[in-house]
Amino acid sequence: MSDTTYTLEWRGTKKSGFSYADIEAGLAAGDLHSLYKINVDGKWLVLRDFLEQHRAAAQARHSAPPAQESPPFPEQPHAAPVQQQAPMPPLPPPLHQGMQPGQQMPQSSPVNSTARKSVWLWPVVIISATVCLLVIVVVVYVTVMSRSSGRHVSGSSSDTSVPTTSIKTGRSSDVQPNKSAQSSTAHHNLTNEEIADLKSPYVVKISTMWVGVDKEGKETRSGSSGSGVLIKHENGHAYFVTNRHVVGVPKNAKEVEYSLNFMGDDHPFEVIKRGRYDLDLAMLRIKYSDVTNQPPLNSVRLEDLKPGQECVAIGNALGEGISVTTGVISAFDEWEEGKYIRTSAPISSGNSGGGLFRTKDGALIGIMTLGSGTGPNLVVQNVNRAIPMDYVLLDLFWENL
Repeated sequence: MSDTTYTLEWRGTKKSGFSYADIEAGLAAGDLHSLYKINVDGKWLVLRDFLEQHRAAAQARHSAPPAQESPPFPEQPHAAPVQQQAPMPPLPPPLHQGMQPGQQMPQSSPVNSTARKSVWLWPVVIISATVCLLVIVVVVYVTVMSRSSGRHVSGSSSDTSVPTTSIKTGRSSDVQPNKSAQSSTAHHNLTNEEIADLKSPYVVKISTMWVGVDKEGKETRSGSSGSGVLIKHENGHAYFVTNRHVVGVPKNAKEVEYSLNFMGDDHPFEVIKRGRYDLDLAMLRIKYSDVTNQPPLNSVRLEDLKPGQECVAIGNALGEGISVTTGVISAFDEWEEGKYIRTSAPISSGNSGGGLFRTKDGALIGIMTLGSGTGPNLVVQNVNRAIPMDYVLLDLFWENL
């Protein structure tokens, strides 16, 4: 497999001569990404799928039991027979401690031997029973103390079992939990209620207004609404990601007003980047310096996602405020550039640009973009799509305005 080379393709540009080691090194360095196409035995696959198959095959090879080795010295068919040695005679019994000098050792008889064994047997039994009793006492004591300690910790405070977020005050134990919260939530899967409480403050309402001209030549005021997700903050600014169509306006639009609601206040924003390759993405920026204790959300890429994982969609549904819907990752849909995340979480107008979060750890896994829609003689339910974070996190997919 090490001598095999592959051809990679991205938007019509093909590059050949990549070994598997070259691909892994390119991914680690950021020169490649998992959404490339790869030619394997004459078939084009998404690089992510090829890597999953290759890693699964490698893991299966490592976990296979080793072949049984033949004995180092096979039996010689004409070897001379080995003479068996007679067994060694038993060792003599120990000298009697009470013998006088010159006194002969008494002859042991079966009765004396049995009596001697019984004399030594009782101390051994008593000592063994005492040790077992001590072990039982120690185990019971440790069990009782551990249960008592567990009840004390679980009943002490809800803050040590479920991290809480207070973005308005600039404190977030979700991002910077204390040590007690880390120890108690290390194996704790979040509930939908906890996801809604912890992650909703990072999702914002977006409003776009403009003045346009109708068919009769009259000026009319129009607008749209959507959602956005806080991605980072630096140098006195907060940055958000949304869909490009949320902030799009007609060519003849005038008096365009952009506004988003963050921390309970409306803030004017500017669009600084948009997605390349027709990606429905836009990056927004507002002036906001009071975010020193509000780090970006943790995020997960495609390679860590599996169908069936539960997720929560948070967005400005119908333009009426932040709401929450739940579902699962249904599948990964192919498109020209790579993949969408398909989810059964219900999505409505206004959810565009909102966040899709994985339930078990609260990680941001995608930006909502498409609803299921309807068509003639077609019934579609809970087939909605999100743009994976692979696109959001790589500069390759962004262009400055």
